[in-house]
Amino acid sequence: MPKKGWRAAQSHLKIKRKTKLALIVLGLVIVLIILGQVVNFTKVLFSPMNLKGLAKQDLWDGAFNINLVLRTNPISVVSFNPTQKAITLIELADETYLEVPQGFGKWQLRSVYDLGGGKLLKDSLTSFLAVPIDGMLELGGPLTGKKAMEIVEMMKNPADIFTLLPNLTTDLTLWDLLHLSWEISQVRFDKIKNIDLVQLNILEKLKLSDGSEVLIADPIRLDDILADLKDPTISSQNLSIAIFNGTPHPFLAQKAARIITNLGGNVIITSNTQDHVNKTHIFGQKSATLKRLIQIFGGIINPKLLGETVSRAQINILLGEDFYQRVGNK
Repeated sequence: MPKKGWRAAQSHLKIKRKTKLALIVLGLVIVLIILGQVVNFTKVLFSPMNLKGLAKQDLWDGAFNINLVLRTNPISVVSFNPTQKAITLIELADETYLEVPQGFGKWQLRSVYDLGGGKLLKDSLTSFLAVPIDGMLELGGPLTGKKAMEIVEMMKNPADIFTLLPNLTTDLTLWDLLHLSWEISQVRFDKIKNIDLVQLNILEKLKLSDGSEVLIADPIRLDDILADLKDPTISSQNLSIAIFNGTPHPFLAQKAARIITNLGGNVIITSNTQDHVNKTHIFGQKSATLKRLIQIFGGIINPKLLGETVSRAQINILLGEDFYQRVGNK
């Protein structure tokens, strides 16, 4: 081969190798960009949206009821039962007078959010209704003022979820919203129940010393009217539950027992213990009920820390200061 031809062949070969290497590098860059977008999308999908003083620890898996507070006018609570494919809407008057945790005392419902944001509102309603409030939805912008039923109707169409997103503040993830939308899209119109506590005379007028009028509720009558919020999974398992107050604050075990009973749980013991703990501890038979109670109370599964409080019950709960901070009152 002539010398000039050999050089040309070598030069062509080098160019071919460089081109191949450049294409490989370009391919890797494209793959990395795609992976980065996938990671970002995953973060968006499974992270709380528009976080505003809220924190959510668990994704909703559809195994239990989910209870959400809607910052509508008036404030409402929507409970979705995935087993029975049913929705219960509870309308709460702004003048509802309730105990607010963290030492705030009694306030009208309309003021709670301004006192401490979404978390305080959720904790206050958990204490008042004695059902766990799992999340919060608030609509702003042009969607402000929509009623609870209108929001539910929008959520029944998964495509409308993306219409809500720009004006939505929530501690639910996009995955939660899409999952919930898919589930409630299967709810028939006759499976939606609206409970107005004022119309049902569950809330009664009371005049305060300053002359203002508020609405108060009888807890026993309130619990009777909210029987639809019982969780079929917990009711069907019917595991025995013992609750021990591990704080110096009185009646905390009874408060927890009311929440669990309203969920359909079988509480057989409420008692106090000399063991004072900061964190709530839960131990018992591995079950869906245990999983749900850990979600609600934020418990640590550690039987050794329960000590002598372990009873004959299938599930034992030792309440700590963390639970008192959420629903107790100083």
